[in-house]
Parts: sequence; structure tokens; C-alpha cells
Amino acid sequence: MPELPEVQTVVNSLKPKLPGKIIQSVKCPNGYSGVFENGSLPKYNNFLIGQKLQSVYRRGKFIVIELNSGFLLIHLRMTGRVILEKPTLKNMNYTSFQLTFSDASDLFFQDIRKFGRIYICKNLNWLEQKLGVEPLSKDFTSKWLYDQLHKRKRMIKPLLLDQQFIVGLGNIYVDEALWKSGIHPKAISNKIGPKRSNRLSTSIKAILNSAISFQGTTIINFSYGQNKKGNFSNELNIFGKTDIPCPKCSKPIIKKFVGQRGTHYCKKCQRY
Repeated sequence: MPELPEVQTVVNSLKPKLPGKIIQSVKCPNGYSGVFENGSLPKYNNFLIGQKLQSVYRRGKFIVIELNSGFLLIHLRMTGRVILEKPTLKNMNYTSFQLTFSDASDLFFQDIRKFGRIYICKNLNWLEQKLGVEPLSKDFTSKWLYDQLHKRKRMIKPLLLDQQFIVGLGNIYVDEALWKSGIHPKAISNKIGPKRSNRLSTSIKAILNSAISFQGTTIINFSYGQNKKGNFSNELNIFGKTDIPCPKCSKPIIKKFVGQRGTHYCKKCQRY
């Protein structure tokens, strides 16, 4: 699933092109109405037609398009793609959402697995109630993280994956951040001291910023724009590197399930 850096990469590709456009029509090319999270195609038409796009930004793993009255949200889930170029005839079979603008340009949402969703809403109160802190915001400090870890008694990896705690983190970046900060994925949150908590907050920010600079990580499906791939996969230290020597100690990287998620870590470098 695309995580914070991948969603931010998509947002960065859309920001220069969408604001100012006026929606002329809304279509569901492949007829898959399940893409509409809170209504039907006629409802989306009624809400969206005539709306002017004001801005594009990210909240958690959501692409947020601010309209002159309300919001249009896109969640990519596993294989969703937002493109501005008309898909091939074959790819139109995977295209479940199309906006046509008054200047005759388009926005398409493609999704092979059909897990992605499009939302319309008058405000974002419901979203803010379900999402945690942004890890690249000024609110995410080492003190905040330490205090919050000690209010909870949970394994650190599942906690970091909890979108109500910290948004945007997924398997890839949690594994990388825990390795970089020397914390075992099964470590209990309220047992993590201030020094390791500080290393963790610093690692999370550094890894996310670096991943964004490389346009995210493409392991299997992620692409943006004209089928461009993320390049951060070349910078990964342990994710997907089972049995390969740890870059720090040369012991083999282990893969086990933690909280039902495949997890890569170094038994020597990462402590409880």
C-alpha cells in the first residue's frame, strides 16, 4: 500500500496542474460503483459539477482536493493511481473514476485491485477525528513521541502502524525506522527510554523526508504521473532483505510476523 512518501509524491505531481480547474463532468468508465465511498455516481455529479479546484494536499494517506465548497478525497489503498493522461483502452478497464474539466483536460483514477476509494464531503471533521499526528509536522517532536509511548503499553511496530496514533507510516518505513533507531519491533512502547525515543522520532522524519526526495518506494505497484516509479527502494537497508547481511553488524536480516505483518529486523542491532 502506498505510504506517506508515495502519497506525497502523487500530491506533488498534481499540485502544479489542478488548482483553478472547474469540474464539468464525473464518470465511472468501467462501471465499478464501489469506488464511490459515500454515495452513487449521480450524487457525486451533483456535488462536484461546477466546483473549482482550490488546492491539493495530503492528510495521512489521503489525497485531499479542496473545492470552492467542500472536499474531494482519494485513498489509493493498494494499487490505486491518479493520472492526468488518457489511459489506453486496456487500462480503461481499471479506470473507475474520471473528472473532465472545463478546459477539456481530465483526471483519471485507476485501480486494478479495486480497493481504492473516492470520497466527497462538506468538511474534514470526520477525517480529523480518525487520524493521528503528522510525522513531518511541528507537532511531532521527540518529547511528544516519548510522552505518547509511555501513555500506552503496546508493541512498538503495531503502534506505529496505527493511523490513529501517527499517520502515513506503513510496513516499509516502520521497519526502516526501527532498525535505524535500534529498537526491536516487539519492544513495548512504555519501556522505550528517552534516548531511544529521540532516535526513533529523528529516524522517522529522516527516512520519510529522504523517501519523498526519491519519489517514494516502488516494490511492486506504485507509480505516479506518466508511469514513473519511486526510487527509494535502492536506499532501503533491511526491508525486503531477508537473510542479507545487516549493514551495521553483518548478521543476517530476519523476517518474522509481528502483529500479523511481515517484519524485517536485525536480532543483534535491535533490542527490546
